[in-house]
Amino acid sequence: MIDASAPASLARRFANAAAILTAAAVLLIAGVSFWLIDYQRAQANALLQEREVAFHATTVGHNLEAVVTRLQEVGASPILATALVDSAGKETYLTPFLHGLRQMNGIPLRLLFTDFEGKEIADNGVPGFTDADMAWLRARLENGDERATLQTGPDGGELLGVVLLRYQRTRTPEGALVYKVRLADLKPTSWAVLAPAPLGRKAAVPHEIAAPVPLPPRLAHVGLVLREDERRLPLPLETSGPQYLLILVVACLLALVVFILASRLAHGLTRDLRRLETFSASLGDDIGTQRAPLEGSREVVSLARALNRMLDRLYEQRARLEEERRKFLQLANNIPQLVWMADPEGNIVWFNDRWHEFTGSPPGSAGAAEWHRYHDPEVLPQVMRRWKEALASGNMAQMTFPLRGADGRYRSFFTSVAPLRDEAGQIVQWFGTCTDVTPLERAERAVRYSEERLQQGLVAARMAVWERDPHSGQVSFSANLHSVFGKSWHNIAELQKLVHPDDRQPLRDTVEQAIRAGGEYRATPRVRRADDGRLAWIDMRGRLGLGADGRSTVVHVVAIDITERKRAEEALQLADRRKDEFLAMLAHELRNPLAPISSAADMLRLAYAGEPRVKQISDIIARQVAHMRHIVNDLLDVSRVTRGLVAVARQPIDLRRVVAEAAEQVRPLVDARRHRLDVALGEAPVMVDGDHTRLVQVVANLLTNAAKYTPEGGHIEVELEAADGQAFLAVRDNGNGIGPDLLPVVFDLFTQASRTLDRAQGGLGLGLALVRKLVELHGGQVDAASAGPGRGSTFTVTLPLLPVTEPA
Repeated sequence: MIDASAPASLARRFANAAAILTAAAVLLIAGVSFWLIDYQRAQANALLQEREVAFHATTVGHNLEAVVTRLQEVGASPILATALVDSAGKETYLTPFLHGLRQMNGIPLRLLFTDFEGKEIADNGVPGFTDADMAWLRARLENGDERATLQTGPDGGELLGVVLLRYQRTRTPEGALVYKVRLADLKPTSWAVLAPAPLGRKAAVPHEIAAPVPLPPRLAHVGLVLREDERRLPLPLETSGPQYLLILVVACLLALVVFILASRLAHGLTRDLRRLETFSASLGDDIGTQRAPLEGSREVVSLARALNRMLDRLYEQRARLEEERRKFLQLANNIPQLVWMADPEGNIVWFNDRWHEFTGSPPGSAGAAEWHRYHDPEVLPQVMRRWKEALASGNMAQMTFPLRGADGRYRSFFTSVAPLRDEAGQIVQWFGTCTDVTPLERAERAVRYSEERLQQGLVAARMAVWERDPHSGQVSFSANLHSVFGKSWHNIAELQKLVHPDDRQPLRDTVEQAIRAGGEYRATPRVRRADDGRLAWIDMRGRLGLGADGRSTVVHVVAIDITERKRAEEALQLADRRKDEFLAMLAHELRNPLAPISSAADMLRLAYAGEPRVKQISDIIARQVAHMRHIVNDLLDVSRVTRGLVAVARQPIDLRRVVAEAAEQVRPLVDARRHRLDVALGEAPVMVDGDHTRLVQVVANLLTNAAKYTPEGGHIEVELEAADGQAFLAVRDNGNGIGPDLLPVVFDLFTQASRTLDRAQGGLGLGLALVRKLVELHGGQVDAASAGPGRGSTFTVTLPLLPVTEPA
């Protein structure tokens, strides 16, 4: 029991707290007022500074507009027009005129007057144009482009522009007025920074105010931004210190008065509360039938009733705690983990049912000897050391160790031990769980084995992979990177150093384009290996996708060393080129003996005209020589076309006449095989721009091919029509047709269908290859179609028509 007449500490604290809070409220209001006034002053200063920077930016824009406008007027001056055609007056009037343009609106200006080739005629006496500037000028003259550009010079940023001099007598520029302005000369203040507008969203810089420069239309694409340090700008509004001090003194006096009155008032209002405090102090640990007196103010009576209800509920909570303990034990026994509890000294006092089921120990058994015998004897000392460290530090501990089950086999368990503390922070119990991680460890071993197999496959395939974050630049490379590039690195910049200089920029452009488009890219740069310096061809394939976290975007790249394949391709190309050369040489060598053989056959026919046997033999020789001459000519034509030695002599021709001559050429073959040839040419001329002889050769080859691959007595149709600015020539037959395996390669060299026993479809497979080459030289295309073997075929030649001009 305590003396009821003694002042209650809770009531006193309440009274003091009420007084302090009231006084603090007054001071807080004063403080907020100070802050609000100062904040408004700071906002006003910031707004005025931003307007000042915007005014500076507008001044820069007006100066640039004045420079551009003045230079346009200078470009239109008759003095420059006269100087382009009269160089004698350069020192008389041109040089003084340009020297008067060294400054505009107080801005120093470098000026150069050139002719239409970019050669200097005169300047304003201020040097400073480099070779790169003159190369830029020549490119602008060639393209007729007057756009200015920003560049970095020896003194910082520079604006380089040009005024092209155009007159009515020509469409191209006849001269140029090149000007250069240092960005530093445009700055309104010494601390200002004038720079190009950044691409994208630029991070804010502390204490910096930026304003875009309003540029004239001719410089709008340049995009300038003026930035100034707000700390260098003067503050329009200064701090009002004396007024703040007066407000503070008045606020402190009011707070003192409020504190004294509030403390006395609160002390008198808490008398009933002090009596309730006396009753609460009389309660001991053993709660009996004691109840708080229901007297005093309404608030205190309500509090006493609540206290009595709380005492009644303590009995109910004790019963509930017992129920919760039973539920806890049920939950701990039903979860798949092995659960145990230990006292503060580390002595295990309880295991759940899962422990007893796994170990086969009887329920209720606990203690150090109980759980020691289920540990691996070789691992137990390490477990005990970690357990003692956790007991000494009082911190949570985690470890993995094997436990022996009822079947005698060990399984790996991940164990987590955590202390349970009371309100004072003292450990009252240890709670531990053991989770079976044997399946997880088996899966990890399988993953490691799979990764090793993958690395072996990457090394065998001379392949490396990596992922790159296009925003942060972080790169993750595969472990076998050195097998492809000769070394391993940690950033993509080292790869750029190994790339051949000619392939470095195209590779960078290809990757950046793919990243912007969000798609894929493929490049084959040459890379100098870092170990032995050999030049290797690397096939790089990249694709934009999700990273390992499933949220970020990364570039997945696969790099394959294709040096051997490249060498094989080069060898194949060399062999193909040598094959073409061999065919050309063979054709020339074969054509040389044909002339004397043909002459000898003619001499035999004339000398022994009366001998039927000799005449028959000479006819056979003549036919075979003609056949050989046709094959040799095809070989020569194919060789010339393949090597790009054939030039077509184009002129306006009527395709109807071409088709008629080609049909006349193959008429003997058609008649010999008793084919029916129908030609539909139409009434209107079909005019194309082409070589008459070559086009006749194209149509004749198609008709010859149709006649050879159509059985005797077949039907061949030729149809010519014009539509949509194109001429369409179709050659159809009802012959052997083309199989689906042969159709895609029917126009390749030395491609033939299967031969018959009598070799009626003889030849080397050159005719259709020559047709395609000649049609492509005329800007057209040829297509083949067939419903299958024995169902005929159709060859269609498409050529562009000549535009029809209306008569004047």
